Amino acid sequence: MTQLAVLPLLEVVRGHAADPDLPHLLERDPHERTWTRVLATGAYELWLISWPPGAATDWHDHGSSSGAFTVLEGRLTEHTFDGGLQLVDLSVGDGKAFGAGYAHDVRNETDRPALSLHAYSPRLSSMTRFRFRGDRLEALGVERAGEEW
Repeated sequence: MTQLAVLPLLEVVRGHAADPDLPHLLERDPHERTWTRVLATGAYELWLISWPPGAATDWHDHGSSSGAFTVLEGRLTEHTFDGGLQLVDLSVGDGKAFGAGYAHDVRNETDRPALSLHAYSPRLSSMTRFRFRGDRLEALGVERAGEEW
């Protein structure tokens, strides 16, 4: 299995984001975050995620997978921690790429729905969940593909 480097992965997600049919591939719930895998290749997979107002992922990483995402509709805020809490607002067309083991909490802090496209390489096999303690992230457990999602 091939793993794409972080920046080419952002190019992949942005290239697929141009597909006008993409927003119609997911049935959106007005109250819960929903997602579907829209493509899986030997090198990467793509996930479409809808974000109703107030939705959040909670703190997590993507195990041994690198990732990238771009906002298709609305606005998202990414929370990261690197010795201090960092907030990055992302709107339509904005994207972010990250390496394996990168922990974040992505949220829709607006009163309007959002939609984003995410790519992971290699395919997601695990995610570690964390609790933010103000001065550190504390690991809570590991979720495995096929079991928790």
